[in-house]
Amino acid sequence: MKLSDKFKELVLTQLESFGCFMGVNQLVVYIASAKKGEKASFELLGQWPQNERYLKPIADDPELKVSSPNRRWYPIQDKDILFGVIRVETDFTRGEWPLILDSRLKALSISLSRSFSIEIDREKNDKEINYLRSQVGFIIHQLRNPLAALRTYAKLLMKRLGPDSDSLEIIESMLIEQKQINAYIGSFEKLNKPMQIPAEIGEERLLLPPDLNAIEKITIKDLLTPILERGKANAKLQNKNWHQSIGWPDWTEIKIDSKYRLIAEIIANLLENACKYTEENAQIGILFFHSGIIVFDNGKKISAEEGEKIFRKGYRGISSKNKDGTGVGLFLAKKLAKKIGGDLYLLENPQDNQFISEDKNIKKTNIFCLKLPIEQLRK
Repeated sequence: MKLSDKFKELVLTQLESFGCFMGVNQLVVYIASAKKGEKASFELLGQWPQNERYLKPIADDPELKVSSPNRRWYPIQDKDILFGVIRVETDFTRGEWPLILDSRLKALSISLSRSFSIEIDREKNDKEINYLRSQVGFIIHQLRNPLAALRTYAKLLMKRLGPDSDSLEIIESMLIEQKQINAYIGSFEKLNKPMQIPAEIGEERLLLPPDLNAIEKITIKDLLTPILERGKANAKLQNKNWHQSIGWPDWTEIKIDSKYRLIAEIIANLLENACKYTEENAQIGILFFHSGIIVFDNGKKISAEEGEKIFRKGYRGISSKNKDGTGVGLFLAKKLAKKIGGDLYLLENPQDNQFISEDKNIKKTNIFCLKLPIEQLRK
């Protein structure tokens, strides 16, 4: 087992903290070592005081093969796994050790045993992480080739169909998605390298892979355009009626800080839910109001009781019982909305259209409102 320098320092610190207690004049920690084809042995790991002469392995020290009344051994082990031993040398000559000393040394051996267990887990985790990183790196490298090939084939198909083909719009959408996937792969490539995790993100995953190069400002319109194209395509494929806001408000065309890119994650999640949990021929879509964005559908109405629970972590509504999912999408979407100074909520009265300057005939059974800090966006 390869022990880290920090762990070795920890062992020495524990030995030093014990100090010269009740006649103890030397503490030595040996670690069990077993090389392939050789007998197991105990190698020196640390000693107190540190100014003592360098000690030999137990098997090479003839003095340790003879019992002594001033010496005791304490095992460092977890269940049936022996990590090593503690050698204790004292001034006692009659073998009568105080009970309190024995208790303190047993506590020291337990403490070191726990430390060894943690160190073994760390080493195991490091190996797994390094292995996974190498595998993910290989997969990322391999994905680049078919993605580039898809782009090449799409451009060849566009050339063959000609500029007047009705299918060009579909191929252009495919190219946009190819570019987006390529950007996500770039994000995974950066995530696969050692990095300092931002404390404000917390333990939750993002709804989509983050764009780690997102330092340039961008407009909400540019962020949402590929998301809406994807939503439109999904709706068409599932025989659902897609409705999109006629115009883009002025605040959607203002260059905004990179932190507001989370808006795309939230809208992508809401549209995915709308497509997933509504029946065939249902209406789904996106509208804008004076202080945010609305994603709606006219599927089965979410009850008031259920509406209070759907933003809880792990909760899954009635309509999602037989669908794939983890019950964290809306929880995360609301969390991200608050992170950028906004909020996400389900409109209690879907018939209240006072803030929607769109076609009043559009059926909206469930309306999710993403309220945004519009004044902050304008700065």
